Amino acid sequence: MKPNDIITLTAFLTALNQLDEPLPANIQGKLNEIGKALAADPTNLGNLDAIAESYEPLDKAYQEELAVLESEVGERNKALPLLPLPSEPSKELTNTAIDTFSSNNSVSTAQQAANPTILKRIWQSITGRK
Repeated sequence: MKPNDIITLTAFLTALNQLDEPLPANIQGKLNEIGKALAADPTNLGNLDAIAESYEPLDKAYQEELAVLESEVGERNKALPLLPLPSEPSKELTNTAIDTFSSNNSVSTAQQAANPTILKRIWQSITGRK
């Protein structure tokens, strides 16, 4: 998994957490496939960007989260010596993604399992920020 994939995964989980309605069945089905693929190979993220783009409420939240996370990485790099993002996600992030994507209602699962406190803590451990 590339460091940018960790940003993508964190932004996607955070965006799911912000939705008010369950995903349409076709999008939920695509996430279920990614959940199975991630369980078999934690580096196989599928195309979360394309899934987000196919559902406007998800895409809006996802793009906003992506911008926030990318700006945090940029700020960290300006203030501190360059420390690369890890190339592997934490087990906690991977397990949260698998559980969320494999659920019949990923929005509800994200709101329970991938709550903002957990995602923020995972992100802080990845970036080394407090």
